[in-house]
Amino acid sequence: MAMSSYLEGLVWIILLYPLSLCLITIFVPDSVMKMTTRVFNVSCAFLFAFCLIMHMQIEVVYGKELLDAWYQNNPQ
Repeated sequence: MAMSSYLEGLVWIILLYPLSLCLITIFVPDSVMKMTTRVFNVSCAFLFAFCLIMHMQIEVVYGKELLDAWYQNNPQ
């Protein structure tokens, strides 16, 4: 399976988002709760979109070393 650092970032976002949101609701005072959660949700959405777009642009070539050796020995 192809694993990039962007995919790892997506997995971390998926795993840590609920925990972080719960911690925000516990420790942030009610007077700024709405603004804080909105900023947190929007920033997580942008980070998730960025990681998803960057991960989808990665091209994985399996056996690249073997292909390079083949093309070097067979220069057709």
